[in-house]
Amino acid sequence: PSSDFNIYDDIKTKLIDMGVPENEIEFIHKAKNNMEKDAIFDKVRKGEIRVLLGSTQKMGAGTNAQDKLIAIHDLDIPWRPADLSQRAGRIVRQGNENKEVHIFRYVTENTFDAYLFQTLENKQKYISQIMTSKTPVRVAEDVDEATLNYAEIKALATGNPLIKEKMDLDVEVSKLK
Repeated sequence: PSSDFNIYDDIKTKLIDMGVPENEIEFIHKAKNNMEKDAIFDKVRKGEIRVLLGSTQKMGAGTNAQDKLIAIHDLDIPWRPADLSQRAGRIVRQGNENKEVHIFRYVTENTFDAYLFQTLENKQKYISQIMTSKTPVRVAEDVDEATLNYAEIKALATGNPLIKEKMDLDVEVSKLK
């Protein structure tokens, strides 16, 4: 066994320690081909696999296992807003038997996470302006809920309560406009 830390193995060990049966936890990365991947997704749809771990690349487009999903946990921050949308799209979709689902995004205060969410926020502003025909002149404005969400997460990740307070005030001002 390697002494290198592996987040997937660590999560699996902790889940087992908390009482989740090992046979109900799976890694999508174990699938060597599409047939094996489809077999894993089938078990997820049936509720036989309760926890499926994998990357956006492995479980993004083409993943149709939403039937019994209740929560998604984003452990990292991608570079593209579309990747966060793709992740959420695995669970928030037609065919999910659960009317209410949870999306958890984890950030660490005083780390690079704040920069990554700043980058996502800026990209989302630009994309939103193009998609809503609000061409940027010299001022970029928040034009949708996703942008505000990225800004809020960024504010929390900085660990600076003044930035969070400014974010809250900006949201209030935009509501009053």
